[in-house]
Amino acid sequence: MKKIFTLFAAMVVAAGMFAQNYGILVNGNTYFAGSKVDEFEGFVQYLAHVQLKSGDFCQLCDADNKAVWAVDINAASVAGFTRNGDKYDVSVDGCFDFYIKLKYGADELYIGPGSNCGSGIPVEGQGGEGGGQQGGGEEGGSSACGHDFYAIGWINGADAGEAAYDKYDDKYLFANGKLAIDCQMGSYIAIKDFDGNFYYSKKQTTIQDTKVTMDWANGWAGCEKWAIPEGMNYIIIRKIAFKGQIELERVDKATFDAYSLEFCDEEDAVETPTVKANVTKTIENGQVVLIKDGVRYNLLGAQLQ
Repeated sequence: MKKIFTLFAAMVVAAGMFAQNYGILVNGNTYFAGSKVDEFEGFVQYLAHVQLKSGDFCQLCDADNKAVWAVDINAASVAGFTRNGDKYDVSVDGCFDFYIKLKYGADELYIGPGSNCGSGIPVEGQGGEGGGQQGGGEEGGSSACGHDFYAIGWINGADAGEAAYDKYDDKYLFANGKLAIDCQMGSYIAIKDFDGNFYYSKKQTTIQDTKVTMDWANGWAGCEKWAIPEGMNYIIIRKIAFKGQIELERVDKATFDAYSLEFCDEEDAVETPTVKANVTKTIENGQVVLIKDGVRYNLLGAQLQ
């Protein structure tokens, strides 16, 4: 976990919460930093030289605020890249120039033939091999420190249906490792973190199942949601790993009230505020918006009305 904060948190301290450090994250574990280049047709642009091979996936990355996402690919881009939700699937080998083109309400990505590609910066603990086990982490993932996890699924009818998968409603946020939800008959849930990763059960469940293990589901099919009984449900996270496994359990209210799970250990907790620092990320009309102390900013750091 230390190395991830060396890259993502130290820059925040040095340059401020809205410093501009955009680049490309490959396979969740290798960062190719971008550099600001001339504006074009009203777009603020950042250029990253990225080495890729078929089978990789990549994402836009705001290194300072630890956000990853995807936008539409400019139609003039080279072939071999397909947007798949919050990432891009790669089906070609080579060195490519990624132009991250930012304009509020019209962000896009242009990908062209590249040059001067390096090997990138290894980012330990971002879904690559050898992730740590701090802060409730389990083998196969990394520390949950600095990440937010939300319940998604059919919970209260239209209030949290399939369309809510692209929203982040704090009433479905696991705070201190627990969540109380009042469910209608036929409810079910899965988990999504704010970095756009999904967690599902690999086995079918029924409302009699009081425990479930959810696995990081990006890249595999057969995803099952957890069936939840009608009425008030008190759900706690027993174990959690970012891009790993999440163990959930339904408990009684007394157990729920007494329970608390901190995602960060003492070592991480010292560093985490530089990343979180009263900043909330949200998606508005397909754009990432940062909210700091109640004020809304776009990814360029400009205040929004």
